[in-house]
Amino acid sequence: MLRAAAGDAGRAYKQQLLDLLDLQAGQTVLDVGCGPGTDLPALAERVGDGGRVIGVDRDPDMLARARERTNDLRRVEIHEGDVHALPVEPGTVDRAQSTESSCMLPTP
Repeated sequence: MLRAAAGDAGRAYKQQLLDLLDLQAGQTVLDVGCGPGTDLPALAERVGDGGRVIGVDRDPDMLARARERTNDLRRVEIHEGDVHALPVEPGTVDRAQSTESSCMLPTP
């Protein structure tokens, strides 16, 4: 899956998903099913220093990889959980994506 995402088509697809999220500086974005955290640095770049990125996954091995990948990004948080028990308070997220199903979930 990581190899597919690294190809031209995969990069174009990821870029389009990021564009559709319409992230703005200072927003909070949630990545449900963040896996090894491949999208987290790009999300953090888009929300800037005043923003916040929350990566959630239920697989401890994937969470460890996501933490390694984002160790130097202070605005990224990694949490264990799943879509049925998200570790966020209602109304605290501006945008969300679910990479497990590749569906976008913009919040009102």
